[in-house]
Amino acid sequence: MKKVRFAIIGCGRIAYRHIEAIAQNPNAALIALCDLDLQRAQERNKDAKVKIYQDYHQMLEKEDIDVVAIMTPSGMHAEHALEVMNRYHKHVLIEKPICLRVQDGEELIAAADRNKVHIFVVHQNRFNKAIQKVKSAIENKSFGKIVLGTVRIRWSRGESYYSRDPWRGKWAFDGGALTNQSIHHIDLLRWLVGEVESLSAIATTRLVNVEVEDTACVWLKFKNGALGAIEATTAARPLNKDIEASLSILGEHGVAIVEGASVNKLNTWTLGDIDLSEFAQDPPNVYGFGHDDIINNVVDVLTVGGKPLITGEDALMSIKLLNAIYCSIESQNKEVKLSDKPVSARLGVINSANKHIADLYRTECVLKGIKNA
Repeated sequence: MKKVRFAIIGCGRIAYRHIEAIAQNPNAALIALCDLDLQRAQERNKDAKVKIYQDYHQMLEKEDIDVVAIMTPSGMHAEHALEVMNRYHKHVLIEKPICLRVQDGEELIAAADRNKVHIFVVHQNRFNKAIQKVKSAIENKSFGKIVLGTVRIRWSRGESYYSRDPWRGKWAFDGGALTNQSIHHIDLLRWLVGEVESLSAIATTRLVNVEVEDTACVWLKFKNGALGAIEATTAARPLNKDIEASLSILGEHGVAIVEGASVNKLNTWTLGDIDLSEFAQDPPNVYGFGHDDIINNVVDVLTVGGKPLITGEDALMSIKLLNAIYCSIESQNKEVKLSDKPVSARLGVINSANKHIADLYRTECVLKGIKNA
């Protein structure tokens, strides 16, 4: 069987998990890495030992690649993925979030269809054993009527985290605690409980000097009648210690609570006798183990057929929910209906005031000498 050939654009913190996941699949091969910071690419290449590029155009023109993994700043995901699909006709694997603007997500889906390529999206926490157990119980109607679904994220990010790169903490390229850190958990909540009918939200910035929020609370009403809540903060202290990322489902017939740093441990289950230890993983960090499942799926789809575990359409529904949350925040906690198709006025909006940051991550501009924000 011919191996599925991967390339990575963006060698930041998460890239190592993709490198590990590709290496564990005998039918996958990493061909090249690309980053504007060659030293960062070289760090990621210590184990991979593949070709390194600074210009992804050169990489895609010189190398024989099937799938391009996009791990650039969140606000650049759509732009880079669109170019890879439209110009080079490659499949794309996009780290969370798939995009920031709803319009960009719709353009991504249209481009994939037009170019007859696949979009694969990384929401790896869906594949935690504990989350899979809860999902199976919901699908089997074991909970009965869902009453309440909640997520709580208590992580820690300080000034040094946001100063590491010029795009961090910016509305156009990053978003705040809801977008960067909590999008996985927002995605889990709607994936498990169902689509949201309406919501209201409030947010603030308490402990860091950035444009975006470090703390937010959201109240939700789902289409199936259940209620929900999201508590998200990166203002947990002491610094650099992530305290909690938990999810609770309360139903007519019982309760499930998944806890741990990356929603990876089923600590409460009242729907029958089970061995909780079977549904408790201990990952080395908040990234967990789900990237292996996603890479395996990419290989399977491209070699034997099938569909992505997380499609562009599915991932876009979480972005629509995220935009609705920000719309409520921007309107001072006003209730927002998803049927009104709300979009944030700030999230993902690149304009003349912040275009210079976008130019940093547009390879052709950088190679012409634009070096600093």
